[in-house]
Amino acid sequence: MEHRINSRVNPFYNDKATLVFNAIERNGIKIDKNEFEKHFQRTPTEEFVFTSYNFKTLTTRPSNKFDGINYAALNKENGCRKSFIPRNDVFVEYDISAYHPTLSGRLIDFDFGDNDIHRSFASMYGVDYNKAKELTFKQLYGGIFDQYKDLEFFRKIQVYIDEVWSAYKENGWIECPISGYQYREWELENMNPQKLFNYVLQNMETSLNVEILFRILKLLKGRNTKLVLYTYDSFLFDVDKSELPVLEQIKQVFNEFKLHIKEKNGISYDFA
Repeated sequence: MEHRINSRVNPFYNDKATLVFNAIERNGIKIDKNEFEKHFQRTPTEEFVFTSYNFKTLTTRPSNKFDGINYAALNKENGCRKSFIPRNDVFVEYDISAYHPTLSGRLIDFDFGDNDIHRSFASMYGVDYNKAKELTFKQLYGGIFDQYKDLEFFRKIQVYIDEVWSAYKENGWIECPISGYQYREWELENMNPQKLFNYVLQNMETSLNVEILFRILKLLKGRNTKLVLYTYDSFLFDVDKSELPVLEQIKQVFNEFKLHIKEKNGISYDFA
């Protein structure tokens, strides 16, 4: 195959994405030095740690690792999250509900309405809520099960997967929604239709989050309240209680993108 040379820089990632991730990195996260040393076997010299985002990954979904600590996958069970505390008054975290099913629905123009998406799937499958979540994620990431391939959602997903794969093989590349990023056949190994769909989904997640982050960071400019950590479908804020009205503005950003969020808060990142 003759490779199409395209050395142009993707402006979405070069300009907007680098801007928002750098802004989060510069905010840093305050630590409880004793807890941090206990869990991470490091003796901190400062009261803040700083994360480092790398979005030059195969899927473009950013990793976040610095000094051997993976901030995108901090253990929720061993107490290590107690190491991170607010510089202001309280941590508030917003988690996007059913993010990948939501994005998948948008790719195929499938409307879940205002229903809880996992509850909608539970009705489709005829199972309980938790089992529905398990079944949906297994099929989005691993392939559609025979017994559910005739459900409208999964019929449309399969059509989309087949169409994207066909375009990828015919042209040698596909362009992702929102970012305009291109996945190129000669740069990726062992690709298959399901894997390519997962790449597109992760790129769409990252791209939409960049748009969300861009708006939120503008709202927080000049404020004490800071966005201190982003991990795929969750956003951690270090909140000054005198600025609580800005949280309603932040929630409105998610509403504008028609995303449902769940809220947690606490005096450490442990949220226990």
